[in-house]
Amino acid sequence: MKKFFAISALALLFFVTGCNSAGKKESNEVKKAIVHFTEPAELLTLDTTQEEDFTSFNAQNQVLEGLYQLNEKDEAIPAVAKELPEISEDKQTYTISLREDAKWSNGEPVIADDFLYAWRRAVTPETAPSYASLFVSSIKNADAIYQGKMKPEQLGVEAPDEHTLVIHLIKPIPYFTSLLTFETFFPINQAFAEKQGSNYGTSAKSTLYNGAFILEGWEQNSDTWKYVKNPKYWDQKNVKVDEIQTTVVKSTSTAVNLYQTDELDRVVLDGEFSKQYKNDPDFQNQNDTKMGYLRFNQGQGKLLENTNLRKAISLAIDRETFVKNVLGDGSIAATGFVPQNFVQNPKTGEDFRKENGVQQTFDKVEAQKAYTEAKKELSKDEITLVYLTKDTDTEKKTAEYLASQIAEVLPGIKFELTTLPSNNLQERYLSGDYDIAFGQWMPDFKDAITFLDMFASTSGLNHVNYKNSAYDQLIEAASLTDAANEEKRWSDLLQAEHLLLAEDYTIAPIYQQQTALLQKKKVKGVVKHSFGSPYSFKYIQVEEK
Repeated sequence: MKKFFAISALALLFFVTGCNSAGKKESNEVKKAIVHFTEPAELLTLDTTQEEDFTSFNAQNQVLEGLYQLNEKDEAIPAVAKELPEISEDKQTYTISLREDAKWSNGEPVIADDFLYAWRRAVTPETAPSYASLFVSSIKNADAIYQGKMKPEQLGVEAPDEHTLVIHLIKPIPYFTSLLTFETFFPINQAFAEKQGSNYGTSAKSTLYNGAFILEGWEQNSDTWKYVKNPKYWDQKNVKVDEIQTTVVKSTSTAVNLYQTDELDRVVLDGEFSKQYKNDPDFQNQNDTKMGYLRFNQGQGKLLENTNLRKAISLAIDRETFVKNVLGDGSIAATGFVPQNFVQNPKTGEDFRKENGVQQTFDKVEAQKAYTEAKKELSKDEITLVYLTKDTDTEKKTAEYLASQIAEVLPGIKFELTTLPSNNLQERYLSGDYDIAFGQWMPDFKDAITFLDMFASTSGLNHVNYKNSAYDQLIEAASLTDAANEEKRWSDLLQAEHLLLAEDYTIAPIYQQQTALLQKKKVKGVVKHSFGSPYSFKYIQVEEK
């Protein structure tokens, strides 16, 4: 939601106006439905093979579309595909028919070759994104191509004709249809993308669209852009909002002030604002599966290679106090990385989080013991760590609070808090120039492995440099050898989370997001998802009195 930078609640803050596009017009002319909203961080890319941040995922889901999309119940429904897939008896071959009225914003039809091009691009070593693992673990020959042992044309996907796609899997995958709603599986128009070259997806003009909206007025580092209803979209008659104007706003207080003066119709709250407005008639609280956590850089020569130091920091955090005093939005103190009420034991129906129990919690005594051992092993009396965080209100408060709390429990530990905008933080994080970085993870699909497989040593998302052969074996078993044995696979995943958190302290889960917000009654149809892209704007309606 993959999707991993520290972004507090993906703060979508809507305000709605009815206006004409160019001054006064005839009184009988229908007014446009124009929605204004904000994002808490900059949009980095529209290239579906490059995204790793929530704002980019959210934007791509509005202006691009894959074979299937998620409805308001998080069910996969046909999009570019005209019906659900035909699945072979062994559940390893999917045949999908494409609708003939799906078009790109330049009028060209969306065809099977657009998927072939995008998917081959996603597993070719030179162009593969971090999310290549989604292909490697599912589609025939993807792993060999990713390792340079086969050609991209040998990927297990065929296009018998322009409107038919045949996909060959390496194993049965119960959630594969929902996985196809994820952005990395979206199509790319080859001729257009190759003409743009390295500029593809870096601006509104260098991107071609096939979704409910097209993007206007955006270049990298822009703090404003707008979604405009796409007249070429196959289902445009069911898109009720004409335009969504977007501005990056990082201050919750600014957004709340705009809401109070009726300039905003939706504002996501945090901290004191959540407490202040919890009894307001416009107050809402949404359940979420997004996890906020600390990522420990275990690269060679880094202090956090030391397991005892990671353990000390993980156990020094009083998560219950943090969610109450800092977030105040109903978020849940994390005891593991797989969230509550997300996936259940296929045999017993028991929730993963309940069954696997508490993997990390506040324990001052054990934290201090581990810290004493770490200092001995590192031959240091004082330890200074670089802590990267995003420049949003909530994340700055989070960093300051956690750093203070950890330092209080572990005397002698210091943090260099480094606050950066989204694009600069991404560059710094990917370069490995940090010790601790705050992150958030929203599941890509409805399965526990979406939280766990990114820490396999071969994963393109493993930017914390964690390596443990036992962990790799558990993930490989859950992905391949035990894939058809639901009970054994479930056990593999339970063990993997325990090893990750309670033995190696690879990360420190802090909270499970719950979104507190104020929303005016006239805004309808903002669809929230529990996996994949956080929101769908296609169904937004403005109901003026």
